[in-house]
Amino acid sequence: MSADDTSLFIDANKYLDLYRTDKGKKLLAPLAEQVDYIFVTQRVVDEVQRNKIQVAADYLAAKFKELKLLTFNVPDHLTGAEAGQSAGILQEMGDVCKRLKMLNSKVDALALGILEQISSSEDEVSKALAPIFERAIPHSQEEIQRARERREFGNPPGKASNPIGDQLTWEQILSHFQGKRRLWIISRDGDYGTLFGGKGFINRFLYEELQAVSPGAEAFLFADTVEGITHFVAATGVKAEKRLTPEEVEEIEKEEQSLPPLPQRFHSSEDLRGAIETLSLLRSPDEQKRRAMEAMSNLPDFHEQMRRAMVAMSNLPDFQEQKRRAMEAMSNLPDFHEQMRRAMEAMSNLPDIDEQVRRALRMSEQSPPSDEDSESNDEDGANTDPEDDDEPDNSTDDEQPK
Repeated sequence: MSADDTSLFIDANKYLDLYRTDKGKKLLAPLAEQVDYIFVTQRVVDEVQRNKIQVAADYLAAKFKELKLLTFNVPDHLTGAEAGQSAGILQEMGDVCKRLKMLNSKVDALALGILEQISSSEDEVSKALAPIFERAIPHSQEEIQRARERREFGNPPGKASNPIGDQLTWEQILSHFQGKRRLWIISRDGDYGTLFGGKGFINRFLYEELQAVSPGAEAFLFADTVEGITHFVAATGVKAEKRLTPEEVEEIEKEEQSLPPLPQRFHSSEDLRGAIETLSLLRSPDEQKRRAMEAMSNLPDFHEQMRRAMVAMSNLPDFQEQKRRAMEAMSNLPDFHEQMRRAMEAMSNLPDIDEQVRRALRMSEQSPPSDEDSESNDEDGANTDPEDDDEPDNSTDDEQPK
């Protein structure tokens, strides 16, 4: 069967996996054989180039920590039954410790050398991927516009809170897929579909878009690179001389499945907001939410934005009543008064806080009293000592009466 009507897409996270596996080198040759059928976008290449050094550094730090040998301090109080015995043991232990430190220094130098190669794309993985990445397809203005609309509508792939990435890649896949019939997707995340029982199911929304471009199209989804390439070779009959042994396939698949998710990094305050919403759903999130709020307070103009939000809220209907109920509910929280004390202390450091408080008090005095306040005032007036009315008012215009 011909492979001219096929397309093989490998997501950026799977290329990055090659920089953090022990057996990844064995995949390079089978991967390079399919260079004519692999579809890669410039965005995928850019993502790999941006993150490969950090991914490799994290992997090497964990791996070389296991390789390093433990050193020890030589006890100066070591003694022996015979004269000179302790001195000899101390000398031997000191020599062993020096050799271990020297060996660990070589391990560190090896890690630095590997990272230097990766930074200049002179490492084995980068060299093997170079012929694939040289064929990267840049996006068009029409494709990026459709990607923006896809994100705004919340359509897969990708997440609305993240920068445009998977949305743009999928628009390019649709453009490239015209006239083709079969698509293979190899990806670690679930943006393109669902993996269940070792089988991948492409998202139905995306599948219907493929059908609109090419009626009768087929799509295959895999999480393991070796499994996806093996299926591609078997289904298309393309040339594949660099085959892996069953033992090698099992080793690589086991290692790929054991890899943790790639670390997510915040790109904007929108990403931080999404993370905070996720934290609120976790069990016992109080400490995590506290840290998230602390991080938010460091965002530019945070205090100014909070001030504007409070001004806008004060214009809402029944704001005073809602505020009273909220305060009543908050007062039942643990350590409420201590939290309020800290909040007031933080507010006191804001510019013009005294002026803002004075204005707020003036506005509250101008608001009409509630029925409960009127009744309370009547009762107070009935119980007032008449002598109090004869006392002179010594307050000035600049002072509030006590």
